Amino acid sequence: MINWQRIEVASNRPYPIFLGVPLEGLGEYLQTRSLTFDNILIISTPNVADRYLDRLMEGLKDFVVNTLSVPDGEEQKSLARIAQLTTEAMGLGVDRRTLVIALGGGVIGDLGGFFASIFMRGIRLVQVPTTLLAQVDSSIGGKVAVNHPAGKNLLGSFYPPMAVWTDFSTLETLPWSEVQNGLAETIKHALIADRDLFEYLEKNLEAIRRRDMTVWKEMAGRSLAVKVKKVSEDELEQGSRALLNLGHSFGHALETELEYKGITHGQGVSAGLVAAACLANSRGMLNSAEVERIVNLLKGFDLITKVDTGALERLMEHMKGDKKNQAGKKILILPKGLGLSVIVKDCTDQEILLAWQDVT
Repeated sequence: MINWQRIEVASNRPYPIFLGVPLEGLGEYLQTRSLTFDNILIISTPNVADRYLDRLMEGLKDFVVNTLSVPDGEEQKSLARIAQLTTEAMGLGVDRRTLVIALGGGVIGDLGGFFASIFMRGIRLVQVPTTLLAQVDSSIGGKVAVNHPAGKNLLGSFYPPMAVWTDFSTLETLPWSEVQNGLAETIKHALIADRDLFEYLEKNLEAIRRRDMTVWKEMAGRSLAVKVKKVSEDELEQGSRALLNLGHSFGHALETELEYKGITHGQGVSAGLVAAACLANSRGMLNSAEVERIVNLLKGFDLITKVDTGALERLMEHMKGDKKNQAGKKILILPKGLGLSVIVKDCTDQEILLAWQDVT
């Protein structure tokens, strides 16, 4: 393996993230593991499988491998889809000695990971993220989940994988809308804990847009470093890991209101980052020039900074289901300057409503 990097994630069950490795090399890595398994189940989508399944299978030729296909879309993250996967898996003879490989973006990582976490009380899992979002964010940290009508990712668990296997070549043909999802999360990571990364994104905006892979690899490595640090500090999200939800309280409410149609996760997070920045500005935590820099960076990547919805009351209602809330109080993450964010527990509904108005 050439030009690859290994990062260890500290957790109750530590696991490695491999960066810059080829899809074809996963089989060789699995053969070095002392744990035995009888067969492999790959869960993916048709589009991802068409592009990358043959490459992955090339390295898995010495294993018994079955595949299950899931349609694209956030709406697939449901208990109904989990039930269908279970029925199909049983038909294939999947059991406690099966290894699940989640091959795809954030939806597959969440869905496949949640399936692995509950099937026969838990079977082994490897995440193979193929999108920028999954590589810098959702595949790291062990959070897996499906959605519920009351809110996004309400049904889930903490289930660390055996490993995260990241091949950056999958980014080369990634649709721009998928790139945007990862860029929104990367900007979020910069605002949480890395001002230098924020400035790197500003400086290299055009290089990122033209897919300069040298810049992309630097950006991805620095972005996921923020995620790894927060996860290692607080695996079960009892404290500082909650900072990784910057923009998500607003963004998830927007996605839920729109039923995950006509908006991507990245666009929801982008609008949420602006709302959080505006609220922070109203509290004197962020000055107007800093808000403008955040907005301009998001716009530079064609991410939305305004939303076309008049359903502010319903958005507020959706925010009641946010997992961070405590005793009926809305808990928000707000930026405090560029490169530092804090947990805020005393935001009033009026403040939040005004923040929504700033982005509508």
